[in-house]
Amino acid sequence: MSDTNSFTLDAREIGAAPIVRHFFDRLDFDRLIETYVPDRELGRPAKLSHARALSVMVMNALLCRRPLYAVPEWLERHVLDPFGLAPGDAALLNDDRIGRALDRLYTMDPASLMTAIVTKAVREFDLDLSQIHNDTTTVTFSGAYEGQQDKEAKKRPPLITFGHNKDHRPDLKQLLACLTITYDGAVPVHYKTYDGNVTDDKTHRETWSAMSQVVGRPDFTYVADSKLCTRENMEFIASRGGYFVTVLPRSRREDDDFREFVQTNAIPWEEVRRESNNAEDPPSVYEAFEPPLRSVEGYRIVWYRSSVKAKLDQQRRAKRIAKARDRIQELEGRSGAHRFRSVERAEEAVRNVLQEEGAERWLKVEVIEQSVSDTKQVGAGRPGKETLYRKTEIPVILLAIEENAKAIAADGRCDGLFAMVTNKPDVSPKELLEIYKYQPFLEKRHEQLKSVLSVAPVFLKKPERVAALLFVYFLAVLVFALIERELRRRMVEKNIEDLRLYPEERPTGAPTTDLIFQTVLGHRRSTLTNRQGEIVQVFHDPLDPVAKQTLKLLGVNLRDYGVSG
Repeated sequence: MSDTNSFTLDAREIGAAPIVRHFFDRLDFDRLIETYVPDRELGRPAKLSHARALSVMVMNALLCRRPLYAVPEWLERHVLDPFGLAPGDAALLNDDRIGRALDRLYTMDPASLMTAIVTKAVREFDLDLSQIHNDTTTVTFSGAYEGQQDKEAKKRPPLITFGHNKDHRPDLKQLLACLTITYDGAVPVHYKTYDGNVTDDKTHRETWSAMSQVVGRPDFTYVADSKLCTRENMEFIASRGGYFVTVLPRSRREDDDFREFVQTNAIPWEEVRRESNNAEDPPSVYEAFEPPLRSVEGYRIVWYRSSVKAKLDQQRRAKRIAKARDRIQELEGRSGAHRFRSVERAEEAVRNVLQEEGAERWLKVEVIEQSVSDTKQVGAGRPGKETLYRKTEIPVILLAIEENAKAIAADGRCDGLFAMVTNKPDVSPKELLEIYKYQPFLEKRHEQLKSVLSVAPVFLKKPERVAALLFVYFLAVLVFALIERELRRRMVEKNIEDLRLYPEERPTGAPTTDLIFQTVLGHRRSTLTNRQGEIVQVFHDPLDPVAKQTLKLLGVNLRDYGVSG
């Protein structure tokens, strides 16, 4: 803000807030939050409702990703209209006010609010729910979060504790976050957090049941990783009229049987997919084969052979063999007090190395005991003509390493193999692969949650508030995905192949929401007032053509950016 003579110029950022507000309005977002997270009836009415505070939190997660205590400062730099705030409201949104709103959200059953918003999104954006993809990730914490176990399981929030950490931080506590998206635009349609030590296979039946209520019928296709492939999970879905697609785990007997069959039989593979990576690398080829034998539960098993995976399997095996060989050679080089005193100790050490490196099948190691003659002086003192010497035999352990060429060749015939299990009777192996190949888009949503939206509940000490904040981030990812999907669909309708959204005007045929926001990043509205506080003039920063085109495609009112028509 600056003061020149008798005029005052107030410049505030607009940015991408009107884009988010446009999608909030289409989702009836504010009204639904007010309905499911009402303020208390008793006492004085709050200066700012819980619903308004939560709405601002979702916008903050989408646009800024600042910690709770920095929200008022962030808002003060912005035009408040898209946030539904009046002058002076920004100062009310301190971390204590936001914390109380999160408390209220947690106590008012976020699951019902989620169902209402997702149902509205399905109707408003005509989402296709015939195919659903599910996966989990972990949200990591470094705090103590003690005393949670003392609460009743039904009343306490998800337990922040140690588990199988997917961020490769087993030293830190975590929550398990379960996310479900549509095949149509990878839009999140279900979310739940579980105790940090819950395994993925325990979440599928609850998730499928919730999705069947949202979809309104059971006959949708539920896609998940190998943790879905248990008798209980598959039978639960199939017995209720649903369909599933999952990966056959390596631990199943069917996997061992087929790999043994491959080593001694010719398989009539059929090419079902070919992907060109670039001019330098060979294309990725997928081949398929469906044997007549089914899983022990009676479901279809379709086997695939991937050229890329085959190359990786071969490289991993060679690396494990080389590492095991190096470690065994180090064992042989032991000397002094560390040398082996017996064949049995050497054999035990070799077995441990082979097991740790997973190379037992590929390396054969023979432990050979030999002796080396040595002479030692009898008695103390300087050696002389009369000195006597004693000849001794010192045992020496040698390790002869030989590669098991037959086992390596046999395993090489299994390189690149993986299998899908399904109860869908009417899909070909090619179509089945196409269904599962969409799973990485779900992983992308997890990546956006952690890196793009920078989910950071570490500033909260109460587990209840942590659980509520993670739900706020789910709502942010939902809106994030809808914006992205809407622009891409509009581009297809208008026959627009690409938009030049990158700073260097490089085109993209699949714009992301982050790139969309970049087109209006820093856009400001400036207001010139006189000494009496009267508005003399309102003007906006210029809007470049690609930003105008993007906003029009999204249906955002250009008047919010000072553009008429």
